[in-house]
Amino acid sequence: MTNATTTSPAGDAARTTPFRAIQLLPAPVTVVALGIAAGHDLGATHLAVIAVVGTLATIGSALLPTLRPRHAEVG
Repeated sequence: MTNATTTSPAGDAARTTPFRAIQLLPAPVTVVALGIAAGHDLGATHLAVIAVVGTLATIGSALLPTLRPRHAEVG
């Protein structure tokens, strides 16, 4: 029977970027912006634009580190 666990070479650890909660910061900011905009009676179109931009910012913020990981520092 083979071992189910795998190990990665030491070089892979330098290339992985840990997920950080700060990457999801655009989500609560979007909710606050929607609340403020709704309180000022903006139209549905403006609220939709805020929601779409906030969603794209949240997704981009969460995915960008996986698409462009940091380069390993030489030192």
